[in-house]
Amino acid sequence: MKKKLSLLIIFIIVVSVTLVKPITVDNLEVIIYDNLHQLTDSTESNNSSISAASYHGLTSISVINNFGKNPATERNFTWNTPISNNKDVLEYCLKDEFHSFDDINIKKVTAKSYETKTDADNRVIHKISLKNLKPGAEYIYRIMYAPNIYSPKATFKTAEEKLDQFTFIQITDTQGFNKSDYLIWANTLKKALGKFPDAKFLIHTGDMVNDGDKIKQWDAFTHAVIPELMNLPIAPTLGNHDKLNKNGSNPKAKNFNDIFYIPNTIKNNTGTEDGTVYSFDYGNAHIAVMNTECSRKNLKKQGDWLISDMSKTDKLWKIVAVHRGLYGATYYSSEIRDVWAPIFDKVGIDLVLQGHDHNYVRTYPMKNNEISSLGNGTIYITANSGGIKFYPQKLRNWQEVNLQPYIQMYIAVTINNNQITIKAYDVNNVLKDTITLNK
Repeated sequence: MKKKLSLLIIFIIVVSVTLVKPITVDNLEVIIYDNLHQLTDSTESNNSSISAASYHGLTSISVINNFGKNPATERNFTWNTPISNNKDVLEYCLKDEFHSFDDINIKKVTAKSYETKTDADNRVIHKISLKNLKPGAEYIYRIMYAPNIYSPKATFKTAEEKLDQFTFIQITDTQGFNKSDYLIWANTLKKALGKFPDAKFLIHTGDMVNDGDKIKQWDAFTHAVIPELMNLPIAPTLGNHDKLNKNGSNPKAKNFNDIFYIPNTIKNNTGTEDGTVYSFDYGNAHIAVMNTECSRKNLKKQGDWLISDMSKTDKLWKIVAVHRGLYGATYYSSEIRDVWAPIFDKVGIDLVLQGHDHNYVRTYPMKNNEISSLGNGTIYITANSGGIKFYPQKLRNWQEVNLQPYIQMYIAVTINNNQITIKAYDVNNVLKDTITLNK
């Protein structure tokens, strides 16, 4: 009897350790958490609270950090919990004034929450928009996502009102099918932030997941980068795979809009899903994110919006992020190019960041659908893949650089007053391509 009891104790200890043991992939330590929605104590499924025991020792929520309308004064957060959870709270204060979350200077904001049904479960989406923040300030925050159960402490920094130099990261096409696939994307982001630890934000140019209607893929995408996306704002672009709705559970890119909290800044009707067409200022750059997953009619409406949007900015550098590239490799994308390229020429877009083609391309400066000279046209960059899928090279006459190293890549864009430097790295932080633009 004693022998059986000893074996049972050893088994329990081994299982407990396995649940919280970090998994190392190329020096990347992440914890693979069980699906949050399987953690709820079944005996409390009809109650309004979650058993603390079911969360013990786990960080079970993925908090996504997005810009508000003004990155200098607003920040948005979103996460999800099981259907039985109470209202969630975000606690925060300035980092240089922080001592304890028990102090009276801690501000508390209750999330706006709504129930939703996915292809796999029911859950509650929680969203918070912090406003009237101090520009150029660092804040500490945490989330109470169940009674007396908190996320780890994290930080975010608002944009400075005047910023001469900064860097941001672009990663694209991180799609996969299972948790191990999404560790590849986590490794790509980790390597990028290891090389550029002061990067201000991440632009993801779409196809975050392979099947946008399968919520477990979204969970794997976010859970693989819990600490990174709690601390680093992401500006997401809708990809064709993100919008998939084969099982009927993802109308109007519902999962994309549940995962992210992008302010709806569009005053005119572009015919696109909310939160998929937007723009923001950072330093001396104005960045627009556009939705290629729509009809020609709505491409034209977005073009009209872009003309209006860019006419209102006084920023030196104009950048656009899209999923399907106007000038790429694998796909010809003539419809998007025919509608948008003349508009990009008209409003003076300097750089377009693209995805979809799963290879690396940097174009010559393009203007009037022809190769132009440096400083007199738009550079289009397709950022290969940050995930598991690669396509072979395909030559196009607009390509100045065309690479397929069959390894994950990312782009680092550094803006320094009247100069912008774009560097393409593989996941081993080997520089594969670079170009500098001046004004």
